[in-house]
Amino acid sequence: MTSYATPVTTAAGAAEKAVRQRITTLSRSLRQVTSVAHLQKPRFVDYDSIRDAAGAVHGRKKVILMSGGCSIPTCTMCPFTNYNNHGHGANAEGLRTQVATMLARTDTEPDYTTLALYNDGNFFAPREVLVDVQLDIARQVAATGVRRLVVESLPGFLTAATLSPFVEALGDVQLEVGIGVQSAHRLVRETLVNTRITQRQFESALTVLSDLGVLAKIYLMIKPPFLTDAEAVTDVVDSTAYVADLGVGQVTLCPTRLAPNTVAWWLHQHGHYAAPNLWTVVDAVRGAHDKASVRVACINMRGSDFESLYPDSCPACADDIVAGLVAYSISGDLTELPTGCGCRPPLESVALDEQTILARTRSILDLCEGLA
Repeated sequence: MTSYATPVTTAAGAAEKAVRQRITTLSRSLRQVTSVAHLQKPRFVDYDSIRDAAGAVHGRKKVILMSGGCSIPTCTMCPFTNYNNHGHGANAEGLRTQVATMLARTDTEPDYTTLALYNDGNFFAPREVLVDVQLDIARQVAATGVRRLVVESLPGFLTAATLSPFVEALGDVQLEVGIGVQSAHRLVRETLVNTRITQRQFESALTVLSDLGVLAKIYLMIKPPFLTDAEAVTDVVDSTAYVADLGVGQVTLCPTRLAPNTVAWWLHQHGHYAAPNLWTVVDAVRGAHDKASVRVACINMRGSDFESLYPDSCPACADDIVAGLVAYSISGDLTELPTGCGCRPPLESVALDEQTILARTRSILDLCEGLA
């Protein structure tokens, strides 16, 4: 496999850097500042069940706060600047009010012990959530009886100095931090996804989390832009093995959806990218299953929650595949997954060849920019 640690020659590194700069410029140019600020209330609240790495199932409340968005919005597929207050800045009092309101339990509310509290970005980035607001939220959560709190952040913000006061303020609540590392392959992660995560940052963050007794929740993408479906399966399987070797027992696989104002959408509009086929998602799950505890991010994968293009197959099997993926994510039982359909495309195992992928990426950018 091509791992995080693959050495890069000077010439190859310069070529990759040049492509990354083009993708970064393109990604930033496609972002749109929200014309009118959204109200300070969570943009998403839902209840479900989630399986942990040990196989236990917990009731979960998932909340996405209305925030000022990610402070490093370079990723090629991330749609969230379309839905938050991107361009309007952080709102400390708004976040405090949203959390206080959301934590007030009602008689009709489903029972839950896990609270997933997301801010469309990096919870521990002080530009996005002020440090005193972080600590206020920790104290509020600690008083609710929640057993586990899940937040998300890029690993560069996960230091002992930042996390220690937060963990202390949480008291007996178990903290879990989601990291969207997306891929173990340097070229895929740092250029095709265009996320600001290096191998050193990621592994350092895992050490910090472990030392503080904080759990790591790892997200891996299924088919980043510029990859084929066959390469996408290889990427997921290799990446799951890498994460497992680092001692993380569970991964969440995220099938890519295409949302406006992203590089993924832009490529699709020019005929050079499609969301992964649902059978590709099934193959990725099957390949990763024996390497770690696997779940799939399946919220409304049939595609009615946002203006997006979702993974799909044919009308005869699509609903059954999604239902099977949801059931598998709770049970961990591969028999929940469908086994075939006449529409299922052939998919042979393929290695990730960095020179081939980089050349393809450069060619696609040239073609699409010529059409723009």
